[in-house]
Amino acid sequence: MNKKNNPIIKLFRGFFSLTLIICLLIPVVHAVNIFGEEKIIFTAEDGAYAYGAIDSGNILISEIYPAKDGSGWSRLYLYNISSEILEELPVDDPPDFKHMDLYKNIAVWKGKFNLYAYNIDERNAPQVIAENLNSVNGLKIEDKTLVITGRYSFPRDSDYDHGDIYTYNFNDGSLTCYELPGCQGTVAISGKYIVFSDDRYGQMKNTVHVMNLETSDRYQISDEEKGVYSSPDISGENIVYRFDEDFGSFLKDEAPQQLLLTDISTNKTRVIAASPGARISSPKIDGDNIVWGDKRKGTYYSIWLYNLNENNETLISDTEGEYGNAVDISGDTVMWSDPVDGRSVLKIKRIASSVVSGDIPENTQQVLENPGTSDLEDNPPKTAGLSSGLPLLAVILGLCCVVRRMVAYKK
Repeated sequence: MNKKNNPIIKLFRGFFSLTLIICLLIPVVHAVNIFGEEKIIFTAEDGAYAYGAIDSGNILISEIYPAKDGSGWSRLYLYNISSEILEELPVDDPPDFKHMDLYKNIAVWKGKFNLYAYNIDERNAPQVIAENLNSVNGLKIEDKTLVITGRYSFPRDSDYDHGDIYTYNFNDGSLTCYELPGCQGTVAISGKYIVFSDDRYGQMKNTVHVMNLETSDRYQISDEEKGVYSSPDISGENIVYRFDEDFGSFLKDEAPQQLLLTDISTNKTRVIAASPGARISSPKIDGDNIVWGDKRKGTYYSIWLYNLNENNETLISDTEGEYGNAVDISGDTVMWSDPVDGRSVLKIKRIASSVVSGDIPENTQQVLENPGTSDLEDNPPKTAGLSSGLPLLAVILGLCCVVRRMVAYKK
C-alpha cells in the first residue's frame, strides 16, 4: 500500500497538526480568559486630576482642579461598571482631594472641613458625620465602620503635633479617637482589623502597624531599623505593603523597593514583587488578588496582578505614568489612573471569574509583632507568559513520535 494513502499515516499526520496548533494557542487562550478589554471610564478636564474609589460594581470619582489663586474646583461622580453610566452627584461640598471611599451603597469623603456620608441609592442630602476635621491623611470604610487618620486641629492646642486615628460607628453615630505617637498616614480596614503606617520613629522611618478594633490591641509588623515601610492595605488577615531598605531612596532615581505580604494569622512575611531599582506604587489587595504598579520596565509604570491561589504574577497594562499610578481592585475589576495625551484618566479592566477569589474565613489567631521572616523560597513568584504551554507541547510531541515509530515498525 502506498504510504501516502495509508489511513493510519493520514490519521497520525492530522492528529499531529491539530495538536501542534492547539498547543501553540493554549497560552493565548489563557491570557484572553484572564482579562477583559482595557477601558477608559473617565477623562478629567485639562489641568484637573481624577481619583477613584471602587466597590461592589460602582466607582466613586473625584475630579480636582487645583489653583493657587482660589479659582480651583472639584466635582464628584458615580460610575456604574455594568451599565457604563457616568453621572455627576449634586453635592455642595465635594471632596477637596482624593480622600474618599465607597462601600456598597455608602460613599464617604472629606469636603473643605467636614466629613460626609452619602447613600448612592437613596440620593438624599449628604450627612455630616464629623465637623472641623482640618487634616485627613487616610480614610476607609467597611460595613458600619469608618476609619480616619488625620488631625482634629480645631479643638487641639497649638502644641499638639501628632495625628490620631478616628473610628465612626454608623449604627450609633459615635466618633472614637485613638491618640497614638507620631503621625498616622495610610489606613485600611478589614473586619476587626485596621492597618496603618506612621512616623513615630522619625521622618523617613515609617512603620506599619495593626490594631484590633475589638480589643484595641496594637502590633507593629515591621522593623524600623531595616528600612521604610509604607502604603499598607488589608484583606482578611493578609496585609500588603511597600518596603524600601534605603532610607534615602526618595532622593534617587532608582529605589530597591519590595512588595511584601504578611499573614497576621501565621506570623509569616513573604516577598510578592522585587525588581532591582524599580519603584513600587501603593499596593491593594482584595481576597486573593493583589494589584500594584512598578517601574521594572524603565521610565513608565506598569500595572501588575498577583494571585495568591495560583501563585503567579500577570501584567495588566503598561501605562504612560512616570510618577506612580493609583491602583485599586474590587471583585473582578481592576482600576488605575493613567496620563493619556496630557489628561488624567481612569481605566478599568475586568478579571475572569476563575481568578476572582471567594470570601476569606475569619481567623482568630493572635497577631505577633515583627514577623521579620520571609518564605519567598517556599513560594517563589511566577510570571505568566507564553512558555506556560510548552511543557504540555513537549509531552504531546513525544507521544506523537512514539506513535509514528510504532506505525513505521508495523510497516
